[in-house]
Amino acid sequence: MVPNIVPVQRPNPNAWTSFILGIISSVAWIIPLIGLPITIVGTVLGATGMRNKRSKGIAIAGFVTNLVFLAATIAAGVLEIIYFVKKAKKNK
Repeated sequence: MVPNIVPVQRPNPNAWTSFILGIISSVAWIIPLIGLPITIVGTVLGATGMRNKRSKGIAIAGFVTNLVFLAATIAAGVLEIIYFVKKAKKNK
């Protein structure tokens, strides 16, 4: 009698890390110096996680979430730069 061998499904660490960083970036975008590296790393990990068939849905969710908050981080950074430049010109 041959034993029944069941392959163990390991989670995709890149996908889950991207998803977790996407959740963190939903708060970190407020401070662009913190949000920018978090969203970039999360986007890269989400893209690499989509190559693997395991946890592909989580990788897509992390990738999309990080892209959305990457755009928000960039927009917040640009708005802060504009605000401080106008404030500096006003104080001269």
